[in-house]
Amino acid sequence: MEHNAEVIGFGALNCDRICRVDDLALPGREIGVVSAVRQPGGSAANTIVGLARLGVKTGFLGTVGDDREGAQLLDDLRREGVDVHGITISEGDTGSALIFVDSRGERAIYVLPSVNDAFFAANHDYAQQAEILHVSSFMGIDQFRMQISYVRHLRRSRTKVSFSPGSIYTKLGLDQLKPLIERTFTLFLNKEEAQHLTGSERVEDAATLLDLGANIIAVTLGDAGSYVATRSESFYVAPYESQITDTVGAGDAFAAGFLYGQLIGKDLHDSGLYGNFVASKSVAQLGGRKGLLRDLRELRG
Repeated sequence: MEHNAEVIGFGALNCDRICRVDDLALPGREIGVVSAVRQPGGSAANTIVGLARLGVKTGFLGTVGDDREGAQLLDDLRREGVDVHGITISEGDTGSALIFVDSRGERAIYVLPSVNDAFFAANHDYAQQAEILHVSSFMGIDQFRMQISYVRHLRRSRTKVSFSPGSIYTKLGLDQLKPLIERTFTLFLNKEEAQHLTGSERVEDAATLLDLGANIIAVTLGDAGSYVATRSESFYVAPYESQITDTVGAGDAFAAGFLYGQLIGKDLHDSGLYGNFVASKSVAQLGGRKGLLRDLRELRG
């Protein structure tokens, strides 16, 4: 089958409300909001937009509501050049996320899944056209199981799976994630997620997850860069300096840069550098997409 899209995202689609605060509130405290903006969001969608801006043919599997926010999310993806034929319009409200970002760039996120919790993908032909299916989380356990079933149908196709479980799926535990990880080519984690899944403080122990079937493990380490492991090699990848404004979407940006490197034939170390660089630009801006690169010259340099 001809690959009309190089990478297709698969996950929740949300409208983000991002609030700047001086500090994240502790229980019983009242904190004022400095400013607030609305932006399109969703982990896999952020990665797909990052790839689209780098010139990759992209598409998406997901759902939006039949409301104004849903129309806006679809319009935004179309403007970014993302194919939206895999996105259904469901009766109800579009998913939303309320995100608080403090003066250090740390965040707290509250998600209202809405129609995301009713989405079931059945069109396997859509994903089989892609070189990579990039999977990220839904809130609902039924959607998690649906993704496992969907990925199993791709077993005989040429489509590789990349997987960013995020904190939502990581909290389910390794036993629950095994059916997805064993069909994953590239597994993206942050340091805390890797520690949770391995039970170890040592970043290097993330490589043990390769025993479940993944080919590549890539762990983001914030201002320490990233760690990449396969069955034959492992290494740390140096970070790029950045002024941290907001860490929302940093892992999504890293995945975009890393997958881009893989698609254009870079080795794993250079792909890690690409991921670190794209992430460094993302955290300098508010929200998961504003800082994503549109110009390749600095990246290639």
